[in-house]
Amino acid sequence: MDDAFEKKLMDKIEPIYKKGRDGDWDHILRVVQLCRYLLEHENGDEDLVLPAAYLHDLGWTAIDFSDFKKADPKVKSDSQSFSLHMVQGAVLAGKILSELDYEIGKTQQIQEIIKIHDLPEKVFAMDNISATLVVEADRLDRYGKTGMERFKTMFGKDKIYGPYWEEAKQLRRDGLKEWFKTNTGVRLSQELAAEMGLFDD
Repeated sequence: MDDAFEKKLMDKIEPIYKKGRDGDWDHILRVVQLCRYLLEHENGDEDLVLPAAYLHDLGWTAIDFSDFKKADPKVKSDSQSFSLHMVQGAVLAGKILSELDYEIGKTQQIQEIIKIHDLPEKVFAMDNISATLVVEADRLDRYGKTGMERFKTMFGKDKIYGPYWEEAKQLRRDGLKEWFKTNTGVRLSQELAAEMGLFDD
């Protein structure tokens, strides 16, 4: 992705993200860096992967996500806002990329990724390495010390203890088998899981 285009994209979306969920802009920057790392080891198309990484959670800025925030970890994906943020995100991504004169074919592919990015099984069924890398990077940010900090920012420091956190930890343990397909993603997820103490109990 061209440096000048990346700067224009960042300048356009940073103020939008900062009106949405707490910590989302920092999450986006980490996901982009994780995507860059994955791209060093896997054969994705950075002109799809990096814009999708920047834009994938933009939909949260356009909806009421209180139902998502209140739900227990294992049922968050059943909330209305969970599905809606992907649909709205794809729409917003298309609008922004069009305004920046991004290639139409790549824009459409990015929208397709964003529309299902929180449904790993659907993304993996696409058999598209670029889409897979976006999902892996997004999920990797749930692990490690930064993953725990993001969790506290999103849901509250009190949720890092007790049944809510136990449920969230189990979800992440299960995710190690379900959310990563590339050799690099599998290896890094295991390292970050260990860093956050996921195997300590």
